[in-house]
Amino acid sequence: MSGLDCRIQYQLAHYELAVDLTVKPGVTVLLGPNGSGKSSLLRLIAGLAKPRAGRIKLGDRLLFDAHKKIDLPPEQRHIGMVFQDLALFPHLSVRQNIAFGLSLRRIAKNAIKLRVDTLLDKLGITQLAERSVTTLSGGERQKVALARTLITDPQLLLLDEPTAALDPSARGAIRRWLHAILAELQIPTLLVTHDAEEVAWFRKRVAVIEKGQIVQRGSYHQLLREPLSDFVARFAGINLINGEVREQGNEKSFHSSGGSRLHGIFAGVLPGPATLAVAPWEVALFAVPPGGSPQNVIPGRVIERIVLGDRVRVTLLSAEKLVAEISLNAWQQMGEFGEGTELYAVFKTREARVMNT
Repeated sequence: MSGLDCRIQYQLAHYELAVDLTVKPGVTVLLGPNGSGKSSLLRLIAGLAKPRAGRIKLGDRLLFDAHKKIDLPPEQRHIGMVFQDLALFPHLSVRQNIAFGLSLRRIAKNAIKLRVDTLLDKLGITQLAERSVTTLSGGERQKVALARTLITDPQLLLLDEPTAALDPSARGAIRRWLHAILAELQIPTLLVTHDAEEVAWFRKRVAVIEKGQIVQRGSYHQLLREPLSDFVARFAGINLINGEVREQGNEKSFHSSGGSRLHGIFAGVLPGPATLAVAPWEVALFAVPPGGSPQNVIPGRVIERIVLGDRVRVTLLSAEKLVAEISLNAWQQMGEFGEGTELYAVFKTREARVMNT
């Protein structure tokens, strides 16, 4: 199954959305903060808004091409979109909601019934068929909304914050269900979210959008290891230390706002305001300053300690606030220290990334 090739420009209220994005079979997560252009991009792809320039191609079909003056209406794009509000018809049963798109095509009733029954069984929701959608739970409504979209055999799925409206207790079950269904179908799917757990579930392909621009692509693991912006670093729970990059001759150095000179990777970084990013699990804790190879050492006082299963998350306060995540065994060997303990946070140069701000 072919995917989506989207290269478009569109003027938003405060900035221009300019996106070059490919969506292959399977799930691509579109991650970004509120107001970054995520939902606007979905509407442009679906044909609910018109780009200022560019083109949108789905498989071998041009959906939009500004130069060739091609702009297919939404009903001709073969795209299925599930909105945040789900937009189910409250006066219809589950079966009638799912069949609605087929009934508009004047397909024979017995053929519609067969297709609906097959899809209900495939999605594991046959027991809901005759119920009113007003009696369904949030998770059940989400399943029905997806079924109504899938019944029309879309060539592309657009999912806008699919679990945002659900109770926290229901999100995990729906994510597992959605992950299994989409993995089996292998339809090119663009899933919009700003939720960390959602990204972790659909971790293989992630595109990050900020202020209308795709600023990073890769797997969830790559986002954790190499954040390329403050938003990505904060999203991933990475420590960010503010400061500046100074250059003397051919050598660059990072100086934190707290007065520490720290070492990291300076790939493509220019002198000026910057942040140093380091993951909590790359920070080790010591009771005395360690010797050995050159590394970053920051003294601090424990202001919070939280045990998370076999890990312990420790927050230190010094000139910089720093979070470390160590093993339960390491914490026990250090005497199960608590708040107020003076420690040294240590991380290696190769584990820290410096970014301009």
